[in-house]
Amino acid sequence: MPVSEAKLAANRRNAALSTGPRTPEGKERSRRNGLTHGLTGSGVALPTEDQAEISRRFAALRAQMRPKSDAGEQLVRRYAFLSVRLERSERHETSQTAGRIRHAIAKFDDERLAAVEALADRLYHEPATTVRRLQVTPEGIDWLRTEWSTLRADLNHEEKNRWTTNHRSRFDTLLGLNPGGYRVARIMALSEAVFGSFHHLDKADGDGLEGPARAEWARAELTRLIDEEVSRLDEVRARIDHEAIAADRAEAVDRALFDAAPEATLARKYEAATERAMYKALKEFRQVEAEFAEGPDPEVGDCEVEESDPVGSDCRGDEADPTPAKVEAESGHPEPDGDPSESSFPNISIGRAPKIEPGAAGPIDRG
Repeated sequence: MPVSEAKLAANRRNAALSTGPRTPEGKERSRRNGLTHGLTGSGVALPTEDQAEISRRFAALRAQMRPKSDAGEQLVRRYAFLSVRLERSERHETSQTAGRIRHAIAKFDDERLAAVEALADRLYHEPATTVRRLQVTPEGIDWLRTEWSTLRADLNHEEKNRWTTNHRSRFDTLLGLNPGGYRVARIMALSEAVFGSFHHLDKADGDGLEGPARAEWARAELTRLIDEEVSRLDEVRARIDHEAIAADRAEAVDRALFDAAPEATLARKYEAATERAMYKALKEFRQVEAEFAEGPDPEVGDCEVEESDPVGSDCRGDEADPTPAKVEAESGHPEPDGDPSESSFPNISIGRAPKIEPGAAGPIDRG
């Protein structure tokens, strides 16, 4: 569909507004847009330092390998390029490994804390599963203890209105209970009593107490439950195999020696492919140079057979019927004097049909 004049004019105005990057930082980013990681392909754009190193290596390899053909020189150049790429891959792997080793311990600690934080995000939706899994590690138990300590501080704050329904829900979830269940749990009854509502308490709860005194009793009961849970968590923490955790932490450095991430696996494949390409270029260089040293195959001219010569030429410049000197030199048998038909081979005449003796028995084999 043809473009209208109005659309064409609008396109020209928009193009005039696109002036490209103006700041030094923007120009630097734009200049690097054409760069690739250089691990695949041979037509990649390379940093200036790599180009200089390739040129230097090519000059040194050409002086050492002395290519005689254009194809050999191109293979030497490719070998130089691949050697720089291989070293870059090796430097990349070495630096990555060194970085993993340096930060292995810190990463081990961070991953354990991150696992606790991920579980904490699921506490409200899966309280029972989350609380159970948090009690497997010291970090998870410490997180639970901190939450209980926060609840205890708010419950016994000098401002008595610090305790809210949100605290009561948190209390339930930290015990592994679904907040807002269909039944009135004891935590809910005690929380209501803290607010002055006692109708969900058992008759024996705070027996003989009324008003603020019974509310304080409920507050003390909640505090006692929190303290019991914290004590239980301390016992669970003491049963954890801390020596095994310390061994895992120390071995994090050894585990960092190998990176099983998909990106690292791909980088190792690139490095192996580059090494194979180097050996292939070197092998092809030797083949090309050997073929070039042998020179081109001699051209064989057309052979013409004369009517007077039933055998014809052998297409090598020699006559079909060699001279006696040639026969002696090539066969090692002296040429007999006289008629050349009387050779040392019985019944065979050089350059003629076989001689049949009269009276020879048996049929003649004309095959």
